[in-house]
Formats: sequence, structure tokens, C-alpha cells
Amino acid sequence: MDTLRALDPLHRVCQVCNLWPWRLVPPPDTEGILLRRSRWLELYGWTVLTVASGFTAYGLFRESSVEDKSQEDGVESSTISNIGHTVDFIQLVGMRVAHLAALLEALWQRQVQRDFYAELGEIDHQLSEALRVDVEGVRLQMRRQTTRRAVWMLWGYAVSQFLILGAKLLAPGHRFPVYWISYLLPMLVCGLRYFQIFTATQIVRQRLDVLLVALQQLQLQQKSPAVDAEPEEHAHLEHAAMERLMAVRLVYQRVWALVALLNRCYGLSMLMQVGNDFLAITSNCYWMFLNFRQSSASPLDILQIVASALWSAPHLGNVLVLSLLCDRTAQCATRLALCLHQVDVDLRNESHNALVSTFYHSVYIPLLIPFLPQITQFSLQLLHQRLHFSAAGFFNVDCTLLYTIVGATTTYLIILIQFHMSESSMGGGSNGG
Repeated sequence: MDTLRALDPLHRVCQVCNLWPWRLVPPPDTEGILLRRSRWLELYGWTVLTVASGFTAYGLFRESSVEDKSQEDGVESSTISNIGHTVDFIQLVGMRVAHLAALLEALWQRQVQRDFYAELGEIDHQLSEALRVDVEGVRLQMRRQTTRRAVWMLWGYAVSQFLILGAKLLAPGHRFPVYWISYLLPMLVCGLRYFQIFTATQIVRQRLDVLLVALQQLQLQQKSPAVDAEPEEHAHLEHAAMERLMAVRLVYQRVWALVALLNRCYGLSMLMQVGNDFLAITSNCYWMFLNFRQSSASPLDILQIVASALWSAPHLGNVLVLSLLCDRTAQCATRLALCLHQVDVDLRNESHNALVSTFYHSVYIPLLIPFLPQITQFSLQLLHQRLHFSAAGFFNVDCTLLYTIVGATTTYLIILIQFHMSESSMGGGSNGG
């Protein structure tokens, strides 16, 4: 079963949401890929992108006209309601912009998406031929993990959104359902885009885990060396180990290229999604602070605060999963380097070396000479071709991103709270005068 076949349910859902403009065909094309260009899907995607862009622009102009009309008519409302309206508007605009960026990138980088799965097919072929890896088992495991992750993600989105909707409907004078519907559709598409990124990153991590196991098996061959073995048998072991190490090197080279394609496929989406999540988390935290400050500790006020926290939960969860998954995938390359250095140390230890006997023989020395440069070259390759996941080149996506978001959110919250308190004190002073 090909990887594209394993992910066929995901791709069909992405086709409906305009995030996958390719069509899966039964016979492969001349290059061995099961993807074929679909003009109808591309037309559908550009149509939805145009309509969504027009709707977003209309919402911006409509919001500005409503504010101007309210000021001309002298309509006044409480400060807390004005700030709440602004917070909702910021989140809605941020989500729509992230949605537009995801749609545009899916269409603009459609050829890179195809190249990603073409490179993945070459990697799986090398793993199967050179390293004797059960690629079908890896694909089945990936499909089970993808299905389980999709169920958990859908369950989290459904629970949070229904709780938010219930809490808002209990508030008096609400107009939340209209806002919720206009916010929910782009949020689900952005969540699906996140899931695409999670799946692609997990694919890379699985291949790196396979390489790590291959190096560890190279280590395990030295556990019980045969001291009295024939020189030809040692030569065969030496040659097999060298071929295995060279195969690992070639596969890692392709995995590094695969990560570069992944960054091109989803870099803009990661940038806009993380930026939108930062806006949503910051604005909701500020909104919760205002509710704490001005609430009367009634059950309804507490319920609204809980609803704001639940509103931030999907955004926070997406950033957390993305950062941890990308960081752990990049750490797999570091583990490869550590395992390779252990091989280097063992090769210099003739008493525990499976590739060289415990006694010196003239036939082993010429075989050992080409093996050591392979380890040195692979070590330099791991040093210079480090894996990193980039958000369109603006920043790397790893665990340091969480620290950056927490620090930036805290900074902006302090600034917003100071402005709010200064405005409150100025308002109280003018009323007293």
C-alpha cells in the first residue's frame, strides 16, 4: 500500500476544503506517482479563495462603517462591551486571514506537494531495497496513528466549540451564533491545515526512526564476534556494514531534502497560523482579565470567563503540538549523530569490534580504511545538514517557539493592562472633577 493510498481519506477531506488540488488515480503516471492534476479542483479552489477574500474585505469595510455610524448617532455602550467587540473582531479577522493564506498556499505550492510525495516514494524504495525495512508495516502504523490523532483532534474541537456555544447562549442579549458560524468554518479549515502539517512531520519522524534503528542494528552486530572466524567472513561483515552505513547516509540526504520540501509546502501556513494563534491567545487573556476585574462573581460571569478560556484552548493546543512534534523530529537527527559517534568509538576498540577481529590480520586493514572516512563524512553531513522546520524563514518551529509566545503574550498583556488602568484612572478623575 502506497503512502498516498494510506492517506487517501485525509486527502479527500482536504479536497472538499480546498487544501489538496490533486486527484488520486489507480494507475501511476510515467514518473510512478499516483497523483494527477485536476483542473476542476483548481478552479474550485480559486473560486473559493476569491469568494473568501471578497467576504473578508466586505467584513472589514462593514465593521468600519458600523463604527462610524455609531459615533455619528451618539450610540454609547459600556467600555467592557466595546473591548469585547474589538476582541471578537480581531480574532475573526485573524482567522480569516490565516484561512486565506492556507488556501493560497495549497494552490500556489501544489507542485511542491507532489514533489514531497515523490521524494517520499524514493525514500521508501531505498529503505525497502537497501536496508530491508518493512515499509508496508511503517505505512500501516502511520495510518493507524493518523486515524487516532484525527479522532482526538475532532473530539477536542467539538467539545470546546459546543461548550463555548452553550456558555454564550446563556448570556443575555447575545448575537453569538452568527459570529460563531462565520468564525467556525475558517477555523475548521485552519485546523485541517494544522493536521496536514502534523501528518507530514510525523512521516519525516518515522523515517528518521527507521534510520536510527538501522544504525543501532549496526551496533548490535558487535555483541558476539566470532574470534576464530575466517578472514573471508570478516570481509563479508565489513562490506555489509559499510554498505548499510552508505545506505543510511543516502536516505538521510533524501530526508533532509524532504524536510526542505515540507517547509516550502507549509511554511506560509505555519507563519500565519501561529500568528493567528498568538493574537487569539493574547486577546482572550486580556478579555478574561477584564471579566475578572469587572465581574460580580456570579455563575454567569464565571461561565463567560470559562468560555473565553475554552476559546483559546484549540489555538494553544495546536501551537503546543506543532512545536513539540517539530522539535522531537529535529532531535531525531541529533540522536543519529550520537549513535554514529558510538559506532566510531567501537570501531577503534578491537576487543569489541564486530567488523574487525580481536587480532590484527593484513586482510582487515584495507577494509577498515574506506569505512572510517564514511563515518567522518556522515558526521560532517549531520553537522551541516541539520533538520529544522521553518515558518517561511521568519523563525524555526521548535520548543523555543513556546517560550517566545509566552514571553510575547505576557509583554503585550502588561502593556494592554497598563493602558486600561490609565484610561480608567483618567475617566475617574474627569468624572470627579
